[in-house]
Amino acid sequence: MKNFDKFCFKLSDTFQYFEENHKKKTAILCAVASQIFFTVMYLCVTLLKGEYSSMQIINMRMITGFIFNTLYCQANKIEVYSDQPKVFKLLSLRGLLGGLNMSFVFTCFTLMTISDGSILVNTSPIWTNFLAAIFLGEHLSKKAVGFCMLSFIGIILVCRPAFLFQQTSITVENNQFLGTIYGLAGSFFVSLVAIIIRKLSKYNCNGAMHMQYHYFISIFFTSIILLTDSERPFVITFKFCYTMLILSFSGFVAQLLQSKALSLEKASIISPMKYLQVLLSFLIDILVLKSEVFMTSIVGACLIILGSVGIVI
Repeated sequence: MKNFDKFCFKLSDTFQYFEENHKKKTAILCAVASQIFFTVMYLCVTLLKGEYSSMQIINMRMITGFIFNTLYCQANKIEVYSDQPKVFKLLSLRGLLGGLNMSFVFTCFTLMTISDGSILVNTSPIWTNFLAAIFLGEHLSKKAVGFCMLSFIGIILVCRPAFLFQQTSITVENNQFLGTIYGLAGSFFVSLVAIIIRKLSKYNCNGAMHMQYHYFISIFFTSIILLTDSERPFVITFKFCYTMLILSFSGFVAQLLQSKALSLEKASIISPMKYLQVLLSFLIDILVLKSEVFMTSIVGACLIILGSVGIVI
């Protein structure tokens, strides 16, 4: 046990030294690693779809996430509750919006392939630009509007609405249009969360404190929904338990790494890293899930990424 503690201490010192001397490299490595963990989380959601509803998956993900976050806060002596009324209101709002975001995003992945879902839930830079102009008074340039329109064309190609595209080979379990609505709604709430986090930044609130409110509020309202839903029984199997454990741990680590990356480097450098998730999702669909990948999705993904990166830069 002592040898293990020494190893952990030495490893921590090594990481701290690397972080202090190579901040940009550390930030990029954290951002890349976070997208890998996010992709694993969404893969787990895809593996559970059909057997479990999105609310069942989210409820268990939040319960296990709450446990992980509580242990992390206790180990690092992080305060998780604020006695400042304004901060408490902002954190509560952040928790509510985060729960809604998770609900829409997970539902999106139960309706679409992992690659199409990843494209849509990563359109948040489009929303953030307009919301920042409305709520934070930030300038909205003509360039940003132009790139938003480019991304919108990409969204249409991914959505493949029936009145524009002849859809003869899409499987029954995938609902492109409804999945697109949920994905874009999830992305919209991600942007709202980003606005709240910007407002909270001046109060020096730890990211783990944000997540504690997010988990607790999400557990509360998903539990109420599940108690009123008698159509689908909640059967807990061994497969469900180990898949949920991987899902929750991956999501928890991904969020910590993303917060770390954003604390070390500018958002304009870190944000484009999220599109690694889109590439990984396409590879998983092709190589692991053997899902059909449409050329319109690939072209749409390129346009959305180009538009989003153009907005950020």
